[in-house]
Amino acid sequence: MNFRNLPGPAKLALAILAWAVILWVFTLGYPGFAPVARFIFWALVVPCALAEWLRIKGIVAGRTVGILRLVLIAFAVLLWLFNI
Repeated sequence: MNFRNLPGPAKLALAILAWAVILWVFTLGYPGFAPVARFIFWALVVPCALAEWLRIKGIVAGRTVGILRLVLIAFAVLLWLFNI
């Protein structure tokens, strides 16, 4: 299958799925890694994916994508810390 011809949202969904599978595989051998894997997924992968989705939709563009990505990661980390 040629992944170049896929639309942007499909590529984004495949990237999120790939991260989820990679982190899940790491938790198979060491269950103590599960909280760290959840943190990586919810505080790093999901905010980056949300920023990319907004870029694909045309809501943000240029340098603001990087800034938005950092703001969303910071917000997700704070949300994670307050929920613990």
